[in-house]
Amino acid sequence: MLKIKAYIHRKYKYMVAQKMLEGNVLWSYDYELNNEKNFGWIKRFAGMFSFLKPLHNHEGNILLASNGLFITGDEHLELPLSNIEEVYMGFDELFPASSVKNLGMFWQPIRIKSFINHSESQTVYLVINHTGFFSDNKTWFNTLISLLR
Repeated sequence: MLKIKAYIHRKYKYMVAQKMLEGNVLWSYDYELNNEKNFGWIKRFAGMFSFLKPLHNHEGNILLASNGLFITGDEHLELPLSNIEEVYMGFDELFPASSVKNLGMFWQPIRIKSFINHSESQTVYLVINHTGFFSDNKTWFNTLISLLR
């Protein structure tokens, strides 16, 4: 049975938000991907090895609701829609096409930059519902963009 509403607990208050999408996610912060010690060779050669998952530091579940993105798993992350500054789908210097199978012909990562407070921001890279060759990133990107307009 499909649930229509998502309940988010914040400091003993419950907010009701419309649930849009949910799935599993592989994700990283930008500073984690910038660590050459951990990802240097992977960025250059991982596309040649079909058994490797895309670049990521964290795994979990993701929920897109009418008020934000919510990630649970090995680390929890909340991105309220009102704090999102930029949404981009594609490869860049931190997450290059050479790091994935088929050089990204079938999917591209989602990059989200959001405000933490007035002087700080954070950037995360998401790969949602990755199956080996495909992901649901395009659906999530389009839905997120439509919510932000």
